[in-house]
Amino acid sequence: MATISNAVPPTARTLKRIGVWGAPESGKTTFLAALNVAVARSSTDLLIYGTDDEATEFLAENTAMLTSQRRFPAATETNRPLSWTMHIPSQRPVAKRFGRQAIEPVNLQFNIDLLDAPGRHMASVRLAGGRAGEELFGDDDPASEPEEVIEHLAGCDGIVFLFDPIREQTEGDAYEYFQGTLLRMAQRRFGQGGAPTAKLPQHLAVCVTKLDAPAVYRRAKLGGYRTFDENDPYLFPRVHDDSAAHFFAELCRASDLGNADLVPKAISHYFRPERVKYFITSAIGFYVGGGASRFREHDYQNAVRESDGSYHIRGPIHPINVVEPLLWLAKCLAMDQRA
Repeated sequence: MATISNAVPPTARTLKRIGVWGAPESGKTTFLAALNVAVARSSTDLLIYGTDDEATEFLAENTAMLTSQRRFPAATETNRPLSWTMHIPSQRPVAKRFGRQAIEPVNLQFNIDLLDAPGRHMASVRLAGGRAGEELFGDDDPASEPEEVIEHLAGCDGIVFLFDPIREQTEGDAYEYFQGTLLRMAQRRFGQGGAPTAKLPQHLAVCVTKLDAPAVYRRAKLGGYRTFDENDPYLFPRVHDDSAAHFFAELCRASDLGNADLVPKAISHYFRPERVKYFITSAIGFYVGGGASRFREHDYQNAVRESDGSYHIRGPIHPINVVEPLLWLAKCLAMDQRA
């Protein structure tokens, strides 16, 4: 009589660091807060928990803010190191059996250290009245010192880079924040004797935020980037990963105020192409309410601006491509470990 094994797959633990990178108001704090919701809604058997009380409280408080209070988390004002552990089901090769490579299930366990830092720490120069090379808020303010942020990103194995196309339309500063940090990371990497033709070693998940914003959604729709997953019960619009890089480049070219078109070029110059992947994301997703059970073209906006300038979230949170960048980074880092 055959028996069914209920053995739990072994756990492969690896210490890897993932950083979050982006300009002010690019959605770093909201992205992190939405991660817990994305894990809960994921069809994959995921698990996330804080490694200390502060990280746990961050998840609990900001998840409640998004889901119950239906408000966005406040912008980050100080460097805030947060550490979580994620469990991700995967597979790994084992010793060959009968001449064939065998595969066994395994739970990947990653310790993810995220330094949730103010976007202003990514600036390259003082915006007003400063000398070239000075930081945005001056050396007399220890909290504004960006060295901790640069060191953190340079030491990360994977990076989530958030590009906010709405902010770029009004501020045009994506390249300013991007290139300043990138140059400092390259200095730390190649200034220690690295080959000048080498690339930065990090895996980079480029995330375009706010797909739910009307300006972004319309461009995706009119540009032919919009697609639907027939297995999604809500039929939420998405941009397929295969088209995400092209959509990102188009959004960068559309910037009239800044030099965002230089961001994709800088990515290709400094990172290995096989270590870069693009995602079109939304932390809160599209609105489904009022008795509707699926996405409706005439009523999809989930964030509504109030008279005081703040935003209110109308309905339930359905993050789009928030957990997927971390899943991709985790699998890439696991492959690095096997190599």
